[in-house]
Amino acid sequence: MNRLAIATLIMVLGMLSAKASDRPLLQQLDSLLTQREAIIQQKKEKIERLKRAYTAEDDNVKKLQLCYDLYEEYYVFKFDSAMVCAKKGLQLAQRINSRYYEMLYTLKQSELLAISGLYSEAVSVLNKLDTAATDPRLRFSLYTTYSTLYSYWSDYCGDPVYAPVYRQQANDYLSRAMNYVDKNSPTYYYYKGEQATFILNDGQLARRYYEQALQQLPRNARHYAMACFALAGNHRNQGDEQGYEDYLARAAMSDVESCTMENLALQTLAACLFEKDRQGLERAERYINISMEDAVFYNNRLRILEISHMLPTIVNTYQDTVKEQNRLMRRALLFISLLVVGMLAAAIFIFRQNKLLTRRRHDLSAANRQLSEANRQLSDLNSQLSTANTQLSVTNNRRERLALVYIELCAKYIDKLGKYQTLVKRKIKANQVQELLSTISSTRISEEDAQTFLSRFDKAFLELYPTFIEEFNALLAADYHIRQRLSGAMTTELRTYALIRLGVKNTNDIAGLLFLSPQTIYNCRSQVKSHALCKDNFDLQVSRLCDVN
Repeated sequence: MNRLAIATLIMVLGMLSAKASDRPLLQQLDSLLTQREAIIQQKKEKIERLKRAYTAEDDNVKKLQLCYDLYEEYYVFKFDSAMVCAKKGLQLAQRINSRYYEMLYTLKQSELLAISGLYSEAVSVLNKLDTAATDPRLRFSLYTTYSTLYSYWSDYCGDPVYAPVYRQQANDYLSRAMNYVDKNSPTYYYYKGEQATFILNDGQLARRYYEQALQQLPRNARHYAMACFALAGNHRNQGDEQGYEDYLARAAMSDVESCTMENLALQTLAACLFEKDRQGLERAERYINISMEDAVFYNNRLRILEISHMLPTIVNTYQDTVKEQNRLMRRALLFISLLVVGMLAAAIFIFRQNKLLTRRRHDLSAANRQLSEANRQLSDLNSQLSTANTQLSVTNNRRERLALVYIELCAKYIDKLGKYQTLVKRKIKANQVQELLSTISSTRISEEDAQTFLSRFDKAFLELYPTFIEEFNALLAADYHIRQRLSGAMTTELRTYALIRLGVKNTNDIAGLLFLSPQTIYNCRSQVKSHALCKDNFDLQVSRLCDVN
């Protein structure tokens, strides 16, 4: 019964929450949309800095440039403010008789009028310009403005008679503009893509140009979003709906990053998701609402009107879907409630059975505890025995190696004694008594033997008591610790107390073993003892070092 309830619950919840598997681009777009407020705030701060600079500037030419910078920030961010900047710039340009800026701001006014749907007014403004006297730097902007205006007009018109006329005019002006395009400009490939799309009707060539434009432009650039939007249409024309959706998402992300409120990509993406399937309805509803907020903020009446036609359909469908989900939820809750009642009855029965088993478990638990305690004690005993055996084995191995060193030294000296006997016999027989006395009187052999003995002694002792030096230094003041000159070799002080640790405590005996005078050993012991932390029983403490229990 429990399994049935769980399976049913999973099935119901799966039906309610079923959605199309999110693609990475849509997830990135959702993440970016959560950062809109911070991006907008950064945009406003930049605008405020430009406003302060504009107010503080006295030079009219610089003021015109700052006004243009403000226009560029407002252009796709806030319509009314952009128009104010364009008008102010035009007035200032006329006042100081700057033909370049007068034409520039006239073009910008026309762009804004075209965006707001006032196409005839935009054409009227452009027609006031003396095309023949146009500044060469502005010829490209002039013709692209005409082309964009008639392109908007054609799309808005939708009339089978006039729309093609406006489109042809847009293409004509685009052709003229391409004569003045700057090939070093990052937007060059975008306009080449526009030319391939609308004039050459070559979709494959246009796609290559648009993709090159994306490589040249930063992601937060206006033309990057425009290239992505154009690529979306290109993919749809080739029957690639997935590519269409992906590039719409890219264009929408670029609009968010560039703080573009006059956007079309997010609105179009919402329509795409709505048309595709109802599983993306929630996202489509969220996107269309954000598009409406952006349009209201920008104050683009035409865009608000376009979205207003689409918004009710998406919202109403979304509400119907939510209502249907709520009905399914109520049915699921009723079914789950019945399952819960059944599960409660089963739980009561199981509880009673558990009470019967509890007493037996207590008895078994007590017996298990006693057995566990006995096992623990046995385990501890085995552990102690194992540790003792290990320590004993290690100690025996060390003592065996020490005995081996002793045997090797004995064998060496027996061999050397035999060689001395042979040498003495040979010298006496040859009547070389004086040479024999000279050989016997030599100290070199004795010193070599002493050094060999001490080296073997150091190695054997440190192997038997590897922690002796560390423990011995612990008995001395910190400033008087004895350090090894060479690894594996001990100093005279360390050898002296190593012999004391082995039980050789008589100064004369120690002096004999180390090939030193008793006075040297006495002085050594006195000097080391003077630095001991506890001088009274220092030798006793040394004899207890490296104790093996």
